[in-house]
Amino acid sequence: MTGYGGSSLANENYRVSVELKSLNSKFIEVNLKLPRTYMHQEMELRNYLIKRLERGKIIVHMSLEVINPDLNRLNINKPLVMAYTRDLENLRSELQIPTPLDLEYILSLPDALHTDRPDSDPEEWMMIRKAFETAIDRLIESRTEEGVSTLKDLRVCRERIKENLDEIRELLPERQKYLRERIGSAVNEIKDRVQIDENRYEQELIYYIEKMDINEEIVRLTKHLEYFGQTLEEKEKANGKKLGFIAQEMGREINTIGSKANDASIQIHVVRMKEELERIKEQILNVV
Repeated sequence: MTGYGGSSLANENYRVSVELKSLNSKFIEVNLKLPRTYMHQEMELRNYLIKRLERGKIIVHMSLEVINPDLNRLNINKPLVMAYTRDLENLRSELQIPTPLDLEYILSLPDALHTDRPDSDPEEWMMIRKAFETAIDRLIESRTEEGVSTLKDLRVCRERIKENLDEIRELLPERQKYLRERIGSAVNEIKDRVQIDENRYEQELIYYIEKMDINEEIVRLTKHLEYFGQTLEEKEKANGKKLGFIAQEMGREINTIGSKANDASIQIHVVRMKEELERIKEQILNVV
């Protein structure tokens, strides 16, 4: 959901510039502050941004400039300017500074000079709205371009997980054989010292092998990968939250395979799948 969009408009009275920057976020967060004259319209604009952009941290930079001087009234805060002058003059005398005070400098001090604006102007507000609409359109275009790259990366990550899962599936017969041999070897070491019920031994052997069996996890992870792929290819609209939920389920199955496998060769593939899943989680933040 990263992207950028900007727009500038000007006429004989006003110049309006709007820049929008979008960063990754699970939710929608809008950083927007309008001039005081348009405070009562800020919620309208905020809701419009939320409706169009849906997710992401949206940072808004806006500048308004009055080109027509007749629309401004210049006010000098005379009491404050006189106070500045008096205090600075006293300081100049104490420090024995020969340079006289500069009026331009005094007027540049905080609150010495300000411009009165009339109430909100419908003409200017329409320019603000139009600039925002154009900036949002360009931001969405920017997001869409990045979305093409994101979709490609998600496909690659999903395919790599599938490839490693296929490798694990091929290792299962050898793993099961190894488990039987290891348990059988351990039992043979104590046969001479302890009487063993062969039927009970077979039952316990089946129990432990089933407990360490990862076929169910492999089947579920395969289904999650298929569903993830189908969701990626949905033509109407990608759903970042939906993909996030599927990725969580994939993570559970991968973790369970890793904890139950107890096999170095399988663990290598589990680590690789976890790496690809982390990339998927990062990229999903770019999907609205």
